[in-house]
Amino acid sequence: MLKELLNQLTGQSNNTANEPKPAAEKKAAVAKNVVATETTGADQAQQGGETTRRTTRRTNSNRNSGETRRPSTRRTSNASGEGTKQSAPRRKNTNSANVAANAEGTAKPARTNNRTNNRTNSTRYNNRNEKNTGERANTNGRHTSHSNGDAHADHQHHSSKKDKLMIIPLGGLGEIGKNMTVFQYGDDIIVLDAGLAFPENDMPGVDIVIPDMSYLIENQDKVRAVVITHGHEDHIGSLAYLLKEINVPVYATNLVCGLIEGKLKENKVGGVKLNIVKAGDEIRVGSFKVGFIQTNHSIPDACAVYFETPVGTVVHTGDFKVDQTPVDGKLMDVHKFAELGNKGVLALMSDSTNVEKPGFTPSESTVGPALLRAVGEARGRVVLATFASNVSRLQQAVDAAVAFKRKVIVLGRSMVNVTEIAQERGYLNIPEGTLIDVDEMGRYRDDEIMILTTGSQGEPMAGLSRMATNNHRTIEITPNDTIIISATPIPGNEAAVGRTIDNLLRLGADVIYGRDRGIHVSGHGSQEDLKTMLNLVRPKFFIPVHGEYRMLKKHGELAVSMGIVKPNHVLVGDNGQIFEFTSRTGRKGGHVTAGKVFVDGLGVGDVGNIVIRDRQQLAQEGMVIVVMAMDRASGQIVAGPDIVSRGFVYVRDAEDLMNEAQKRIEQVIEKCEASQMKDWATIKSQVRDTLGKFLYEKTRRRPMILPIIQDV
Repeated sequence: MLKELLNQLTGQSNNTANEPKPAAEKKAAVAKNVVATETTGADQAQQGGETTRRTTRRTNSNRNSGETRRPSTRRTSNASGEGTKQSAPRRKNTNSANVAANAEGTAKPARTNNRTNNRTNSTRYNNRNEKNTGERANTNGRHTSHSNGDAHADHQHHSSKKDKLMIIPLGGLGEIGKNMTVFQYGDDIIVLDAGLAFPENDMPGVDIVIPDMSYLIENQDKVRAVVITHGHEDHIGSLAYLLKEINVPVYATNLVCGLIEGKLKENKVGGVKLNIVKAGDEIRVGSFKVGFIQTNHSIPDACAVYFETPVGTVVHTGDFKVDQTPVDGKLMDVHKFAELGNKGVLALMSDSTNVEKPGFTPSESTVGPALLRAVGEARGRVVLATFASNVSRLQQAVDAAVAFKRKVIVLGRSMVNVTEIAQERGYLNIPEGTLIDVDEMGRYRDDEIMILTTGSQGEPMAGLSRMATNNHRTIEITPNDTIIISATPIPGNEAAVGRTIDNLLRLGADVIYGRDRGIHVSGHGSQEDLKTMLNLVRPKFFIPVHGEYRMLKKHGELAVSMGIVKPNHVLVGDNGQIFEFTSRTGRKGGHVTAGKVFVDGLGVGDVGNIVIRDRQQLAQEGMVIVVMAMDRASGQIVAGPDIVSRGFVYVRDAEDLMNEAQKRIEQVIEKCEASQMKDWATIKSQVRDTLGKFLYEKTRRRPMILPIIQDV
């Protein structure tokens, strides 16, 4: 009897190693209802819905076999500066320890004993590390696994007590967009989200901006999976670029997988295993148990994610708000957040986008009546611009069109793609006969037409922007049209959106925009939503995420003002910052490489800061080209110098300036010839310096000067 009791407590029985204890049977089954799909190649179906991974290292065909991996992980892990090892408490629930630590570090035996029979898998990891005598050390001495089977397959992955949980944001801190966070314990890495950001005004020519993934590429043999919270571009936009380098399974909800499939096809990335999960599911990935929680956002199928690790539980909210009347009827699972909070949460990472806004964010369902009023008052065509991914908004727009017997035309590549995917997967209900092609528009009166289009952010090439400048191929705006911009500008896009509205008004259209008519609400929680999350989870440590630095600071102050966390338990950092955790401590450690990678056309990363700086100079100051021909043997100039100007001055109106500039160059060349100077680099430098000083004296401008010497 005693032996059986010890086996139950320590999990030593080989027969029951994979089976939950009776007290835990009410929890969601591991990897329950996970559906695996693959973009191309052989079908890799999961058995019993259970996703497992082997501890053997994956060989990546893209990796150079001679490449030496830098030991950055080990260095940063040891950079904590803590003088003592953090040993797991004997036969004590990790979550209970977290709750006790919240209470000023004093243990409460009664609460601990009450949870002894309610142990989680994380607790069994700690106990087995102390008691299991059948373990063998991994080659690096930091990771142990059972000798009688595959550690990932039987969910008995072990790490030494020296291992700490490291959370490393590679994007999304101090900025809006390109969200990407690394969760690492021992030799296991999970990547949460892989987003993009749109270029700012000082990035001419750049199409998109993605996170610097150097750390992941250097540690690609440790990356086990990518987990996605929802399907917005700032969370999935760089996934294809990551999967080109590291082919690992991806876990996301149904709609998100559909959107990802389209992106992978567009970028010609095949062989990726997409695993469909749903809110309430839990999966085992290496040292982590990963769970998904239903939340509300401006796109369906948004989830928060929690990570149960050997040192404690971390909750990441993703983008969220508390919506009591969501359009799809799926309420945020506050009970699960509260359940995790009651067990004890080591750290909470929470969306900070709207922390500066007081109150609650209104429900998405409030937009529906506002759209009905606007469409009902419209005399002619209705053109509605919104985010293509806001499927709930699209559904309400379609409902308004159907209510007033309007046909719907969908324009814009992203809008068409999302509409098709959402229909196929059951997230968008459009009655048969409602959608028509743009070529059929002439068969109907103006008051029978609604157009759904992109361009709510003033993007120059988007549908609404083209309509506003009369450059659209099929749509010409008339004074009888009503334009509804059902979105607010992303920071940095205000000027572009303003220009689009101005141009539409000049064409005589009636433009409805902003929140004045109630035609838009945010998908991010305001202060009261954020307070609700903090009260539900009650974490020991708090990491504000998804926001500019002032937003992160404000969110941290909000948590402290509520008495939820201590001031020194709020960890505000930048991209690349390593947050290190044991079961009792949390601190900021070192840094890893993080930054911006520019995507320009087909080039990824070939446009760097120097190129951007040159483009900025060309855009602001223009350029002057000096062309001459030289006899290399004699060092004599046989033709030129001729001056060509682009973007600097209009030559015909500045003939005196250009003539004087040419004389200055000729003087420089004469000096070079007199001193028998034949080195082209030196001659070019002399010309560039002399001409630059002259033009600055005369114009106070610094154009880019390019001397060109042709050999004859």
